[in-house]
Amino acid sequence: MAALSTHNIVNAGTKPTFVAAAASDTAEIGSGHNTFVVYRNTDSNAKTVTVTVPGQTEYGQAYTYAGLTLAATTGELWIPMRKAFDPADGSSRATLNVAGTGGVTGVTVAVVRMS
Repeated sequence: MAALSTHNIVNAGTKPTFVAAAASDTAEIGSGHNTFVVYRNTDSNAKTVTVTVPGQTEYGQAYTYAGLTLAATTGELWIPMRKAFDPADGSSRATLNVAGTGGVTGVTVAVVRMS
């Protein structure tokens, strides 16, 4: 698991640096309004990206976050980092997982914050 760095996007323009994704990474949540995790896939196989959402509903059921499909070859996902993803452990970081045929082959990721 890797702790991904956040890139601030400023008015002058910023090109975030994409890094190889791990099967499980953590990303800063930020304010819950302006931070996104961006995944890109160049592999010939689609992937599934999920976000671990902590806690339970009022009925004692674990919160779930639908797996998002990262399309093959030219797939790109922008996932907003919501406050609901905060594990309340003081880290203010959400856990994201990538799975699919070929694992994380061809998958890169960047965390961006809009200033």
